[in-house]
Amino acid sequence: MSADEIFISSAEDSLRRAGIDTRGWRYSATLQLRTPLAYLEMDGAFSPGPQEPPLVGPAENFLEDGTGFNAYGIWLRVIDYDGLGFDPPPPGMRAAEGGPVRCGSREERELLSFLKSFRYIVETGETLDQMLSELEELSTSNAGNRRLWARFSEGAPLWPDSYFIGQLWMQLPKGVGPSKAEKLYLAGFRTIEEIQAAPDEELLKVEGVGKGFLRKLRNPHS
Repeated sequence: MSADEIFISSAEDSLRRAGIDTRGWRYSATLQLRTPLAYLEMDGAFSPGPQEPPLVGPAENFLEDGTGFNAYGIWLRVIDYDGLGFDPPPPGMRAAEGGPVRCGSREERELLSFLKSFRYIVETGETLDQMLSELEELSTSNAGNRRLWARFSEGAPLWPDSYFIGQLWMQLPKGVGPSKAEKLYLAGFRTIEEIQAAPDEELLKVEGVGKGFLRKLRNPHS
């Protein structure tokens, strides 16, 4: 849940307490590369009625009142502006990968479409090489994807490998920094399985890899 979404949710709760009618709830997925496809597919889903629908997916954290939430999306209140007799406010901005986008805009639609395709590839690909090949095809499949690919490339020179380096880093033993994950990846050890299967003498050839890292790798719970 982003800070913007928490702010919006709090503001809408204030409207509820003031007696303003709720028409329903609309699901807003987190527009990030890390958001699983199942949550992105839910984006825009509408649930009628005043009662907030159950959290989509498992709770990762809890508010002081015990309400659970996760990083992948939130239900936002839809106010019955027609019943109140005035026009709804103009579309606001929405936090997203690479910078905020305006709700209902072409940029929002393009990003959501790209993220769905990206997540489908990384969630269904059987090998890293297959995923990289399919992502390369995605990068030129339409004008919107070309624009987004260029934006991601500007922000991360190693894109799209930078995404997989980040995933590798999260699988390495606690205390290992992201720079080490990058060095291992660029040296050809691109998955945790490849690193775990590599002989110690091969890993020690990678810049920055020492015996301390090997101890953490071979005995992660020690």
